[in-house]
Amino acid sequence: MTTQRRYLPLIGALLLAIILSSCLSNRQASSTLNRVASDNCNIDSSGTSGYVFHPVNLVPGSPDDLLLRQRYGERGLRMAQAVGLTRLLVQITQLEQQQNPDQLPSTQYLALRQKLTDQLQLANFDIATAAALVDCDSKRATLTATLLTRRENSREKRMTISAITIGAVAIIGASLLNLNEQHKTADWFHIAGGVGEGGLGVLALRQKPPRAEYRHPRNPLRDIWNRSSTSTDFPPLVWYYLNKPKSGTSLSLVDALRNRWELLVSLDEKAGRPRKHTHREVAYFGDGDTYTAEELTIRAAMLGQLETELRLMNNDLTILLNEIVRPTTKR
Repeated sequence: MTTQRRYLPLIGALLLAIILSSCLSNRQASSTLNRVASDNCNIDSSGTSGYVFHPVNLVPGSPDDLLLRQRYGERGLRMAQAVGLTRLLVQITQLEQQQNPDQLPSTQYLALRQKLTDQLQLANFDIATAAALVDCDSKRATLTATLLTRRENSREKRMTISAITIGAVAIIGASLLNLNEQHKTADWFHIAGGVGEGGLGVLALRQKPPRAEYRHPRNPLRDIWNRSSTSTDFPPLVWYYLNKPKSGTSLSLVDALRNRWELLVSLDEKAGRPRKHTHREVAYFGDGDTYTAEELTIRAAMLGQLETELRLMNNDLTILLNEIVRPTTKR
């Protein structure tokens, strides 16, 4: 008994050190997680350039439509309509047809082209700001998901260490009891250790994934999911671009994105069963909710798809600018 009592304080101290270390680590992780999850992206994408764009639709088959399609491509014209430059493009194209190639451009032509490039530069600012809003939210969701995953991994690690410690304590304690010829008590010590390890295993299997309160009052996904007529998060030119089909028979980017997102939010539903979107619509497309790491990963994927379309919009802007400044050629 003397030998057993000598080792019991050491075993107790070891268990206490493990528990204290785990508590401190968990507290630090929770503080970091809460700080990241509540760090909203304060970016104003409603009008950074200070210029209000008024998108204009070209009437298919109209004289202006036929004139511009001889000079500009489909992507460039789509961007020109979003920025509201079609009237200026008609004027500058008419001047190009009237001027002599051997003469210097007229003052009126140069003034119109300068106005076009100025408005395209302002449009670039608004597109970049809208993309920054989406990119910030995407990175925040990804980082929060990473921290939640680390918390879950840390919890599993603590349970594994605890199970190993219980097993080691049971073996050491039983060995000490056997040395003192207390075999019956040693057997019970073995049984207690096995029950403890098994109990931790069952507890690990029944653990729910950790969640974090994640707010997004400025939600770039909401207007697209709801197919809003106007947007409170995107400038008019961006919203026009997202809602205008790339061709007469294709879906708009809003419809295409929504179709992809419907697949993402129903990943956990079994095939053939009706989807229940009520809770997930609140989580992804509302003002915020408590998220798991998996749900935040899905949100980050949706934001990434939206950001890609905004980057492509900027590419269309570059295409239009190149078509404006290039020499006039027959199409």
